[in-house]
Amino acid sequence: MIEEKAASYLTNQAKRNAEATKQFMIGRVNDIRLISNIWDISKTNFNDHIGQIANDQHRPYVDFFIMTQSGQLVFSTGEGKIDLKILEMAACDTRSWQGIKMSKIFSVTKDNDDIPVLMLSKRLSSETVTQGGQFLYCLVDFRAISVLLRDNNMEATGEVYLVNKEGLFLSTSRFGAKILETKISMKKQLPEGNLPAYQAIDYRGKSVLQARQNVDPFGWIVMADQDMVEILDSIKALEKKAFFYALITGGLVLVLAFFISTSIANMVKEKYQREKQMEFQAIQKEKLASMGLLTSGLAHELNTPLANALLYTQIALEEMEEQPFDKESISQHLLTAIDEIKHGSSVIKNLLYFSRHTQSDLQTVNCNDLLTKLMEITIPHCDAKNIHVEMTLMPEIPDVLADPSTLQSIVTNLVANAIEAMPAGGVLRLSTRYIPILKLVKIEVVDSGIGICREDMSNIFNPFYSTKKPGEGTGLGLFISYEMARKLGGDLKVVSSTRDDASKPGTNFTLELPTGD
Repeated sequence: MIEEKAASYLTNQAKRNAEATKQFMIGRVNDIRLISNIWDISKTNFNDHIGQIANDQHRPYVDFFIMTQSGQLVFSTGEGKIDLKILEMAACDTRSWQGIKMSKIFSVTKDNDDIPVLMLSKRLSSETVTQGGQFLYCLVDFRAISVLLRDNNMEATGEVYLVNKEGLFLSTSRFGAKILETKISMKKQLPEGNLPAYQAIDYRGKSVLQARQNVDPFGWIVMADQDMVEILDSIKALEKKAFFYALITGGLVLVLAFFISTSIANMVKEKYQREKQMEFQAIQKEKLASMGLLTSGLAHELNTPLANALLYTQIALEEMEEQPFDKESISQHLLTAIDEIKHGSSVIKNLLYFSRHTQSDLQTVNCNDLLTKLMEITIPHCDAKNIHVEMTLMPEIPDVLADPSTLQSIVTNLVANAIEAMPAGGVLRLSTRYIPILKLVKIEVVDSGIGICREDMSNIFNPFYSTKKPGEGTGLGLFISYEMARKLGGDLKVVSSTRDDASKPGTNFTLELPTGD
């Protein structure tokens, strides 16, 4: 039984660490794409934007640099010179995935430390191509992989390590990434096929129970093992103690189990209900706040057609009192009043589009339709604040899978924040685009406001954190929007200039949502 559990546990550890390693690499691929997009959009603020990414504690990088195909350095976050090893790896054949090239693992020296790194590269867009073209490179600190591998609740002799297809060590949970220096071959120990767990002789010559999992498409293998001696000792110790503990604790466990399980179940139930109630109240409060923006636009939009309808109706009544009256003129006035009332009715229908969804049911939602209806109500409010609205909607964009009411709350909150960031007027840009390879629809809300300072960037998604004056904000708007986006299976990201950078101020919020495919 212990051996079966050990085999199952090792198999799960291999799978979990393989998935964690894959997600780590996917994050790095997404980062280099983001950086290349920033370079294409704005070279003026490129250094500030890349500094935000490089200094993020969740993004382990050694260096970013841009270099021409001929080897001329264009930009670097390092000391302005490139190690010869890096140039050699850039010229070698590399693995390619989703348009990003990946080198083999190699070591670079920084501050007298040998750091194992993986180099990713991407060709920049044609707009920036000079002689031979320009390429963006980033050096990923591979020691971050060893941190992932160490995050395991293994037994005393348990170990997780990462090898390549040839069986050479890349990183281990016991020795970290410095195992690269030894380059111990494991080729003879890799069995054929994907066996769930098996007995083998490890690199120390010890008999172990071992499991493996491929990390596709990177050509790596995660292996998890535990010494058979420890497993057998656990089996023997369990056999000796099982009967003794069964007699002493059997009756006590039965009595206490019922009492404890009942108490815990009640505590968990009460806590869950309390947290759900608090979460519901917070979301409802934020939805009511976002409705303020819609209400302001609705009042402005309804006032004009209703006033016109009343005016033309009164004119028609006055002309009917005259003898003889002009039937054609009266009919024209009444038709005009009808048109104005229909216009007001269409405004109310747009508002009902947002209010009729009360259940948190996932449905297919067209983001273009949602933005169009939202801005029909919001544009009058923007006009009153001297804010010009620009919309760029990608045609025939696929639907997303979301709760319409929740999605509307997120977008309305982002638009409201953008309007508040431009008290003296400005430009509000809204756009949608579809990324087929990721099956994601992106909604971008961009303002030309004062931006967000560096000190606030790392905290804007934290609950109860607000840059507004006391009493003017709850600090829950972006936190709830972020949480709702994550619950929909998406993400909410932000890129912003600093308040001190006046060259190109503004903030860009990007809402990513999975399609309904």
